[in-house]
This record gives sequence, C-alpha cells and structure tokens, in this order.
Amino acid sequence: MEETIASTISNIIQQNSDTIKTLYSFSDSWYIILPVSLIAVLFARKVSKVIFFILGFISSYVFIIPYLLQFEFAKELLNQVKNYQSISLFIFSIVIGILTYSLFKSSAQIAGFILGGIVGFEISGIILKFYPEIFTKLDFLKNINQSYIPWIFSIIFGLIMSIIITKSFDNVVTILTILIASTISAFFSVFALENSLSLKIGENTLLKQNINISTVELATIAAFSLIYMILGFKFNFKKSNK
Repeated sequence: MEETIASTISNIIQQNSDTIKTLYSFSDSWYIILPVSLIAVLFARKVSKVIFFILGFISSYVFIIPYLLQFEFAKELLNQVKNYQSISLFIFSIVIGILTYSLFKSSAQIAGFILGGIVGFEISGIILKFYPEIFTKLDFLKNINQSYIPWIFSIIFGLIMSIIITKSFDNVVTILTILIASTISAFFSVFALENSLSLKIGENTLLKQNINISTVELATIAAFSLIYMILGFKFNFKKSNK
C-alpha cells in the first residue's frame, strides 16, 4: 500500500517536473521561503488577501502595463507626466493590486451564477420532459408560459450558486492557501533538515536537486505537509469551530 502511494506521488512529481525545478531554483533561499510559507499556513485567512495584492501588483507590471502601452492614448497619458512616469506606474500597480481580490471574487460570483444557471436550465428541462403536469398543479405557475420556466429556474439557481460562492469564497481561498503553503513548507523543511543538520533522509535526493525524489523523502514531505495542514486548519478555522 505504501509503495503504491509513494509510486503515485512519484508519478505526479515526474509529470510536473517544472514545478519541482522551480522549487529547486529557490533552494538557496530556503531560510526565507520556509518561514514565509509557514506564516502563510498559520495566517492563511489574512495572508491570502496579501497574496492577491502581490499577484495583482506583479501582473500590472508584467501584463497590464505592457498591454496598455500598445495604445496611443496610454503613451500620450504617460508623456503628460513624463517626470513622474515611474511613480504613476507604481501607483497604478498598487491600485490594481488592491482591486485584484475584489475582481477575483466578482469573477467567481459571475462564474457561479452562470454555472448555477446552466444547472437550473437542465433541471427544468428534465422536469418538463418527465413531469410536465407538475407546473400545472402549482397555482403560482399556472398562468406562466412554460417556455419561461427554464429561464426562471436558471435565474433562481444562478442566484443561489452566486450567494453560496460569495459566502464561501474566503474559506475556499484560505483552504487553497493552506494546501499550497503546507506543501511548500514541507518540501523546504525536509531540504533544511538535510542541508543545515546534515540528516540522512532516504538518499538525500533533494540536496542533489534530483526530480526523482526518494520514497523516504516523499513520505517525510507528506508527513510534514499533513502536520502543517492540520495546524493551518486549526489556526484559521478555530473561531468557527467554537
């Protein structure tokens, strides 16, 4: 059983070798990455919003600003503040960073409404197909044209799904932050033990930056990851559990 789990995890890692290579690229800075990722685990509810800000801020410089500069109006606008271009771009990126969380949340709400609408439309279609008489028995639906019923279902289910996502969005983001940060923390915890304490964990393939991580190291990373996840959930959801 353990060999099966280990081989499954090993296959996943091999299929996502670029991710491992990216983690290895930060191995020289493990003493920074490890504490930061642990802070993200313990304070995921608050840190997740900071992460959105950082993503938005970086995306502004990497994607949004270069895209806008393709248009003449953006170039002319920058020429008008020639002496303050750097400050203007910095302020613009801060605004984008602040708005990123709200934009993601709004996008999730819209996606939820669309998804709920599709589900509602399909449910109404099934009901109309197999139980068409049910709508004639309900007083408030008797005078409504049956062709409108699928759209009524779509709107109702869309609103319900949108409300559910709105209420659970912070929790979903927090959970994702805990899962990702716990995995990163576990990886660099094992690397730190091998690197700074010279511990023999499996074949020490992490120190060799080998993509085919040994079974013992995989099990150790999985154990650390599970511990960090438990701590993350305990710290971030302790109030809701009372």
